[in-house]
This record gives sequence, C-alpha cells and structure tokens, in this order.
Amino acid sequence: MAQKESIGRLISSIHRNIYIYIDSEFKEHGIGSGQFAFLRALQSEDGINQETLTAKFGVNKATTARAIGKLMQEGYAIRKRDETDNRAYKIYLTKKGREIEPKMKSVSQRLTEALTTGLTENEKASVIRLLEKMSQNILAVNEKTGKVSDE
Repeated sequence: MAQKESIGRLISSIHRNIYIYIDSEFKEHGIGSGQFAFLRALQSEDGINQETLTAKFGVNKATTARAIGKLMQEGYAIRKRDETDNRAYKIYLTKKGREIEPKMKSVSQRLTEALTTGLTENEKASVIRLLEKMSQNILAVNEKTGKVSDE
C-alpha cells in the first residue's frame, strides 16, 4: 500500500505559501500576513471589538493585540473606547485602511484563483465544504481540550 500524503503537511504548505505571497504583495504597505486577515475583517465589519476578532480567528488576545497594534502603527486602524462598555475598545478603519481595500480584494481573488486553478466548480465547492468541516473538527477538539492558539 502506498503511503498517504499527510493532510497536515499539505495544509501547512498551503498556509506557508499564502503567507509568502501576502507578505510580498504588501511589504511596501507595511502589512504582513499576520495583519492581513485582521484588516480584511475590519473592511467587512468596521467597528468590531478586539474580543470578537480574537474569537473569529481562534487566536489568543495577545495575537489580536499585536496585529491591531501594527495596523494602528501603520495608520490603517484606530482604537476607540466602546461607548456601551468602557472596558472594551472598538477598532475602526482609517482613510488609509479603506483606500487599500481594493488591492486587498484583488490579492484575495488572485490567491483564490491560484489555489483553485484546474478545479471544476463542483470540486471548488467540495474543497470549501471539506475544509470548513475539517476546521470545525479541529476547533471542536481544541475547545474540548482547552487548547488555544499561541499565534
């Protein structure tokens, strides 16, 4: 029997290469792969709070704080105290954060096209469905065991 390819290794390779691509596309803008997803989330839901971002990405609070801090340092986001909860902050895009949105959408689209080249529409739908299921499976395992990402 031939050895099966490791799913984890394949996912890791895809993840690593996506990060390389994002880093190269946004180096001149001071945005790295670590901030990309957070900035895209803000472009979809401006005024979201840090705790919601933390939960959305399944990372720890320190990771979210570092990513938001870098976006603020580069002028893409600002933090304002939540009017309904003085202990919390909401994150908003700046003008600069909105201006880079078209490029971010374009890069996201090119990445999707690169990843799905040669796949039929049914295969694309299957890949998405299966990856979502795998993501939910590993999240459930980690929640059950109390593990949280250190990213």
